[in-house]
Amino acid sequence: MCRSVLALVILFLYASVSAQKFQYAPISSNIVLDRVENVPLGNEQRHARLKQLFVQAGCYGPALTEQPVGGPETANIICRLQGSGDESIIVGAPYGQPTARNAKDGWTAAVLLPSLYQSLTERKRRHTVVFVAFAGEADGRSGAELYAQTMTPGEIQRTEAMLSLQELGHSPTKVWTGHSDPDLVHALVVTTYVLRLPLSQVDVDSDGSSEAFAARQIPQITVHSLTADDVWSGRAAPFRPSNYVDSYRLLGGYLAYLDTVLKPKNDRHK
Repeated sequence: MCRSVLALVILFLYASVSAQKFQYAPISSNIVLDRVENVPLGNEQRHARLKQLFVQAGCYGPALTEQPVGGPETANIICRLQGSGDESIIVGAPYGQPTARNAKDGWTAAVLLPSLYQSLTERKRRHTVVFVAFAGEADGRSGAELYAQTMTPGEIQRTEAMLSLQELGHSPTKVWTGHSDPDLVHALVVTTYVLRLPLSQVDVDSDGSSEAFAARQIPQITVHSLTADDVWSGRAAPFRPSNYVDSYRLLGGYLAYLDTVLKPKNDRHK
């Protein structure tokens, strides 16, 4: 088959996927950008701001809970979008201030969680999607480590994917392919082609959030916006609103797509 014909076949397949699998409702880019502005200075202020944004997005009452890590200002914030089935997808991002041990600031990723939640609420989902804003380190372990370590065997078995978000908006969306589950990477590439949004590969030096879940055999993928120069220098490029909105739209579509196509972990490679 010649390349031009093959390209047409691929485009046809992606168009079919788009019509059937991508049902989500992105909110206004102005709202997304308004939420990421004015970064709170301290962990306590960040904690309070995230809870406020989840409530604004419609996540409150029993759906919005906390898991203490070290104190009131260092608690994991958990928003649960209940699905019709038993399986779940975890979407996590750190919200703590950078420290001497960790110079990265995941606020741009954490503050996107309420907007992603809001974009998925227009229809019933098969998976329960659990959005977790991870606290920083307390008592020698991070919020992500505590959350993963306290999962029951049943919760681990029912979790089909963990999407770890790091710094976003500094450049077009990036994926850490070498550290991510191949099936989850493939699904992200399909989403990228269907939604016609940018994506490229840049491996980062570490991601404690995803590593904690990988240790429990939970398929995971890390998405960020750092360039190779950013990783090498340890400094992120300036924040760009257009990149941030593109990442939001891509990740919202990605979660909607995963909800329809993910197979149980035991059936992944059959």
